[in-house]
Amino acid sequence: MATSTYKCPNCGAGLLFAPELQKVRCDFCLSEFSIAEIEAYNQKLETEAEQPAKLPRETDENSHLISYHCDSCGAEVVTDETTSATFCYYCHNPVLVTERLIGSYRPQKLIPFAVDRERALDIFKTYARSKKFVPKDFTSASQLEKMTGIYLPHWMADYQASIDYAGTATNLRVWSSGNTEYTEHKEFILERKGTVDVSHVHEVAIRKIDRQLIDSITPYDETAAVDFSQAYLSGFFAEKYDIQQPEVQPVIENRVRQYAETLVQDTIGAYNRVNLTRKDVGIAARAWHYTLLPAWIMTYFYRGKTFIYGINGQTGKIHGELPVDQKKLSVTSLLIGAAVLAALILGGLFLW
Repeated sequence: MATSTYKCPNCGAGLLFAPELQKVRCDFCLSEFSIAEIEAYNQKLETEAEQPAKLPRETDENSHLISYHCDSCGAEVVTDETTSATFCYYCHNPVLVTERLIGSYRPQKLIPFAVDRERALDIFKTYARSKKFVPKDFTSASQLEKMTGIYLPHWMADYQASIDYAGTATNLRVWSSGNTEYTEHKEFILERKGTVDVSHVHEVAIRKIDRQLIDSITPYDETAAVDFSQAYLSGFFAEKYDIQQPEVQPVIENRVRQYAETLVQDTIGAYNRVNLTRKDVGIAARAWHYTLLPAWIMTYFYRGKTFIYGINGQTGKIHGELPVDQKKLSVTSLLIGAAVLAALILGGLFLW
């Protein structure tokens, strides 16, 4: 299976996508190129060169790890069966497993990283400081090195919902005047009919990622999605989907239906009583897109438990449970208790 690296046209070094520039950048000669420029350059190279022979791969069927050869230094690159973008462990060049990015595994859309690594680390350290009793090594250099930028596969869909509601609504108002109680009964005819476009509904499409964590760092601004280019992956990890579209389709359609029903309910407003004689919501898919969304992921192992943190690679929203150093908490509690006891003793001496 073939691998590739986006090379700098000026010096030949590996290029990295720079979120702050929304361009690819060479860290050796400091050249910068737009996505369109580097795509055109790569297309020219492919046209001029003969088709390269497929590089050998070795598969470990027991561990689901697959090895390839880096086309920059020739070293062996080991990935699992869903990774489509990674790094060479020896020369540190970004490596794209190109045959995992073609055919049905080629994404149609992608939201580029807008949060770079330095900003992601700042967000995480600020988040860590929100709790005083985290372990000492929680923000150490060795721990922060585990922060990984990764494109996660999602299925994204656009739907149209057809609405057909009919019924009646009733409002009652009761008041008294003197010894007489009055009741006002108002009845209204309800009718809602039309179509609602529900766009950019997405669901994560890989099993090994904690879905609750990913849901917790949403939403994304899906209007910022661009047409897929491999250049956006350069310098980041990326995964391909292992959950097929039919598996997530019921989840997305249920979400679309709930959204449409909530929208109709908002237009009806508040009545004392609503009686619907017809409540039809039909949905039809307008488009499905295999899409990659950016996230920064970090894990921390403490006292037999793995803590996982996610940062939205577009907005910077962070989520994850912070660990508590019980020893540090106990020492602090003892010191506070001792200080309070000393204050009480001194206060008692002054009273005497």
